[in-house]
Amino acid sequence: MMENQIELYKKSDSFPFEIFPAKNSSPTAAENGKALHSKYNPEREAEQLTATFEKEEKTTAVFLSAGLGYGPIQIAKKNPDATIIVIEEDETFFLHSLSAIDWERLFSHPKLIFITGDNLSAAKDILKNSSSKDMEVFSTPSLTAHAQKYFDSIKEIIRQNKEKDEINTNTLEKFSSLWLRNSARNLQKIFTLDGVKRYENKGETLPFVILGAGPSLEKILPYLKEIKKRAVLVCVDTALHACLSYGVEPDFILLVDPQYSCALHLEFLSSPSSILITECAAWPSVFRFNCREVLLCASQFPIGAFFEKKCPPKGRLAAGGSVATTAWDFALFCGAKEVFIAGMDLGFPSRQTHIRGSQFEERAHRLSTRLHGAENDNAVSLFSAQPCLAKDFFGKDLLSDKRMDFFAWWFSNRCPREEEKGTHTYTLTPESRKIEGMKVYALKDFLLKKECEEEKKLFISQPKNTENEKLDFKKVLEDFILQIESLESLSKKGKMLCERGIKDAEKIPSIISELNAIDKAILESDAKEAASLVFPTERQLKELAKNLPEDEKRRPLYFSKLIYTELLSAIKKYKDALYHSACMP
Repeated sequence: MMENQIELYKKSDSFPFEIFPAKNSSPTAAENGKALHSKYNPEREAEQLTATFEKEEKTTAVFLSAGLGYGPIQIAKKNPDATIIVIEEDETFFLHSLSAIDWERLFSHPKLIFITGDNLSAAKDILKNSSSKDMEVFSTPSLTAHAQKYFDSIKEIIRQNKEKDEINTNTLEKFSSLWLRNSARNLQKIFTLDGVKRYENKGETLPFVILGAGPSLEKILPYLKEIKKRAVLVCVDTALHACLSYGVEPDFILLVDPQYSCALHLEFLSSPSSILITECAAWPSVFRFNCREVLLCASQFPIGAFFEKKCPPKGRLAAGGSVATTAWDFALFCGAKEVFIAGMDLGFPSRQTHIRGSQFEERAHRLSTRLHGAENDNAVSLFSAQPCLAKDFFGKDLLSDKRMDFFAWWFSNRCPREEEKGTHTYTLTPESRKIEGMKVYALKDFLLKKECEEEKKLFISQPKNTENEKLDFKKVLEDFILQIESLESLSKKGKMLCERGIKDAEKIPSIISELNAIDKAILESDAKEAASLVFPTERQLKELAKNLPEDEKRRPLYFSKLIYTELLSAIKKYKDALYHSACMP
């Protein structure tokens, strides 16, 4: 706390709440007659409040206001390794709390974070780095009432982080095998294709325009040729068909989703002057797209990351769940100070889901029948993911859904921060969902900007990094297979030891010692992260563990055996994917 704030507190004649003795003589408090802690025994109340933290094996305790500090002090006493985050909007409230009881135990805690003042951006940054599954949030209505709006905003940040983690887990469980198969087929591309790194901070003087495939893009399409003269044109895969239908080949095309359905957005299309940006887990046909060049961004998946470590950096782009987030981050990666977005609606203007002529709409028409018309697919898209109302940039109601909430939150989180760094993000389509930190820019004003075609040519023609050509892919692949086989050998040995200990309980102490050595070797393996791609998620592992025998003495061995068995299964999937891929000799 800053010294002037402390002095201001000392001189204050009014305090935010009253402190008085409880029945057990410990200090307690009330605000406007409403109790903040127990009037009988605040310590016991804190014990009861925090009892579930240790029982549920959480690692991060978040207190939305701590009152006199009983709750976080209790966590500090019982959980020396826990991370404790105390959030308090009212600094005077916080300072007054310090005057009641001894906070030394809390202040000496090694993992303690205080967030004070009305600083939501700091709270966002800290909370997003804490896993929601390991976090318990303590929020007592009487303690948050003095700054309810602020604490409601904190709860919303926590809810969105939890939703993000849930989405990531669901996506991993559903698509991990696809990511592995695609990556295995495309591994050699990592050694033959250059990365977006060549464009890092090279486009600082150029405006960038990002094209999404929302219905509002339709009003922009007639002006695309003029827009392209004035900015670097970056198109997401879903909007490419619409672009080409107006005779405009974008400067860059972004496709980073590994699903086959996304590869179809490029099917039967050609854009010889465009640069396609993708990642090594993309569907293999993507790499056959007729374009000027294919560039890679750093892979989001462990197997690609393993091989990329042996190469010059490709350049990492953010993944916010939508290709539009990656396209926007590419503009920032290039150093852009002005980014204009069109057609990123994050909702359904006029009840449309995508721009006319997009792959989504064309597919619906191709597959329509008398009993299941294209409008059926449109209705499913509109109402299948918890429909809700949002606001567009005009302040009008816009039909959206919970899927879009996450993308809107991602942009609302990033845009204001980038604004502070000097990068301004605008929308050319105010019919889109309103995003905090994004402003409306009239299309007619954009078309008055000066043309920059010569400058663009210099930017796009950045020299290729030729370091990849000196690398031996076959040697790196052989090394990876050796490491996978080493993991396999360790897992087999660990599983065998577990089975031996389960049969003979007297050998458990010595076997545990051997298993510790095996686990240490596994954790030190460079290939362990790669194997984690198709290893069960924590949620799946908990479900599998429910079927283990209820034998307290042997349960650790049963659980270890489960881990080794699942690791062996993951390694088998890797070996199968590699030996059936085109990268194997």
